[in-house]
Amino acid sequence: MKKANGRGANVTAAEHALVVKFAKRCLREICKKEHEIGAMFNEANQISYAEAVTWLEVKTKCRGQRSYGGARDISIDVSGYRAGRCWHGEYPTFRDDPVIGDVFADNPEVALFAKVAHEVAHHVQMRYGRSTRYLAKTWRKPHGEAFQTIYRELRRALVNPLIEEAKEAA
Repeated sequence: MKKANGRGANVTAAEHALVVKFAKRCLREICKKEHEIGAMFNEANQISYAEAVTWLEVKTKCRGQRSYGGARDISIDVSGYRAGRCWHGEYPTFRDDPVIGDVFADNPEVALFAKVAHEVAHHVQMRYGRSTRYLAKTWRKPHGEAFQTIYRELRRALVNPLIEEAKEAA
């Protein structure tokens, strides 16, 4: 990660470390060869995890504010996690989508993971969208096709299996 500590004054070291861990897992997943991130003209241009992780600064706060994902950083508000909230609400345009819709989990870590995946999807969209073959035409719209494609992969591979696992255990 770019900056050693983007932890807000009222965020615990453990909360910040958890967010960083989730962000790294998202980057590791989306940098896999099958996603072709950054490979506009050929496979040699594809972004590696080692490179991607150097371009992302993870900031955390606990202020009851919106989280954010941009080309250089993500900023995650952990107040819902700290309060024990086990859901993550999505935007109305895709809130009912079976893969990327609202998250209702058994534990607040899964809801936080969904929030981090959402913001990492914005980061990937803004940082690498224009240089990724299948995202190049649609990367500009904040919650549009490119974002949803990236977020769908992160949710499918990382977050949704945790939700299903909890359902099966119940």
